[in-house]
Amino acid sequence: MKKLLIVLMMLLAACGGGGTETAVSKAETISCTAAYRASVEEGIEREETLTFSDANSEQSVAFAEMVFHAAYSAGEADNERNLRVWVTDALDNVTQSTLYQLPINSGPQNQFVGGHGFTGLNYSYAPDSAAELQYWCEVN
Repeated sequence: MKKLLIVLMMLLAACGGGGTETAVSKAETISCTAAYRASVEEGIEREETLTFSDANSEQSVAFAEMVFHAAYSAGEADNERNLRVWVTDALDNVTQSTLYQLPINSGPQNQFVGGHGFTGLNYSYAPDSAAELQYWCEVN
């Protein structure tokens, strides 16, 4: 009986360690970088970076055939902290849109290799054009 009690205590101790994950600090700033080229057969022509602090903000940068947009919401009004990024063509039609929902008091965490932050490297293409926009967002 004593051996069974010891085994049960060891099992409970082993199972109890699963909830000890380390919390990730809340990002002080988030930067989104957009790299543009007129054709996939050419090198990157221009690279721009948008930086967000922990306050509601929306920014964009226009390239020849596309516009990169990003909006950060601190979640103060609705507890919905997020970063939304989208790309529009020259006629302001949305060609790509992604919402990154973030914990209210932590993260995000850079997780992609190659310096591609927490979003990874994304590609967007302009319709009726050979233009390409690459973008990624990272915690600074």
